[in-house]
Amino acid sequence: MAEPIQDHRVTGRELASLSGVDIERARPATVRTWQARGLALQALARGDMAEAEKIVAHATGGAR
Repeated sequence: MAEPIQDHRVTGRELASLSGVDIERARPATVRTWQARGLALQALARGDMAEAEKIVAHATGGAR
């Protein structure tokens, strides 16, 4: 049985850390962007590319 997916905020923090971003010192908008990336990664893990693309588009103001 697969492990349950963790909270997208935790995933976002881990991604930020792997990228060298100190999320504790980041601005709120930057934190939200990393959280969105965590949520998008979880959507990809479920195989839902369309949802991941929507999340990223929304987080980046519609730009891709």
